[in-house]
Amino acid sequence: MLSFLKVDRVVTALGLIGLGVLVMLANLDRLDLLQALRIFWPALLILWGALELVVSFARRTS
Repeated sequence: MLSFLKVDRVVTALGLIGLGVLVMLANLDRLDLLQALRIFWPALLILWGALELVVSFARRTS
């Protein structure tokens, strides 16, 4: 990865973009956001933990 890009900033930016896409789809009635969260909340916790591990390892190596 480029030296001026911090891993945590990239992850935060991608998370905000993803959240924006989900809200947009919910507003367009293409996605029932609450139903999706009820189904996928365990996967979101696993993803969050995996991203925290990536950030932790990236900080150790730099």
